[in-house]
Amino acid sequence: MTFADLQKNVYRKTAYADSPATEVVTRVKSFLNETYRRVLGLPGMEYLRQTSTTFASVAATAEYSLPRDIQRIISVRDAVNSLTLVGKPWSWYTANVPDPTDLSGIPEVWCPIGQVAVSAQPSDASKVYVDSTAAGDTGSCYVEGLRTGGYPFASTVTMNGVTAVQVGAFTDIISITKFYLSAAAVGTVTLNEDAEAGTELARIQIGKTQGRYFRVALWPTPASALTYTVDYQRSVPDMIIDNDEPLLPEDFHWLLSSGARMMEYELQDDRRFPAAKSEYDKGVRDLKWFVAQQADGRDGPVPVASNLGPWYPAGA
Repeated sequence: MTFADLQKNVYRKTAYADSPATEVVTRVKSFLNETYRRVLGLPGMEYLRQTSTTFASVAATAEYSLPRDIQRIISVRDAVNSLTLVGKPWSWYTANVPDPTDLSGIPEVWCPIGQVAVSAQPSDASKVYVDSTAAGDTGSCYVEGLRTGGYPFASTVTMNGVTAVQVGAFTDIISITKFYLSAAAVGTVTLNEDAEAGTELARIQIGKTQGRYFRVALWPTPASALTYTVDYQRSVPDMIIDNDEPLLPEDFHWLLSSGARMMEYELQDDRRFPAAKSEYDKGVRDLKWFVAQQADGRDGPVPVASNLGPWYPAGA
């Protein structure tokens, strides 16, 4: 079911017109997305949110910014060296790697730094510029961070579509902690260092309002370029466009409509609330069972053929 189908399902089952008042439309969309996040955020739903991406290391560079939709990293794999890196907390990195340049080689450990606003910080005390791929981006852009000497700053500027404009009057920006817009981006909005064609520091994708990346560190610091595969749990994206569909199995799309109706009945103090809640709770239980049955359910070691031939025990 598409986002539009889910909305109509809610309207019809709650006795609204197919095209109800604007406030009802806004509320139902919000309830559908809230239910969507609730369901995919439940323990056991990780399977529905798992995906992979890749990034390339750069010689002598320890830290990397990954796509904004990463909620939690599951593993980092180096296929060239048949190696799955060990995940360590950031506290381990700060305690054991005071100088990342001390040791380089093939990374064996990855450490999460966390969510950051930019993919790269200014290389020196700089000005920053913002532009977009769409002429329709004419709202306000906000940038916050630190200037030379550690002085905090907050600057704003009215965007001019595809024409780059300087954010604020400061020329000594050394660190950026926030980069966001007053309205969802129409095109891809880019923050650059020093000039319109300067080094890209961050970008905000279409439909988003804030720059956000998941940053990690590798140890030892890479000595060469290698491609890494990151398996991760994605964040739950709101449904915005009518033709969008949820990440749930198709047989359970109705669960979002059920949850939205439950919230609407609760808001209206409607006597149909208990029945809707019962339907929703049963749907959640059924979905958990469905997801849990993706494997055959049998315990025990996975048989592995021997490299020495069929006459030797598995794993030998």
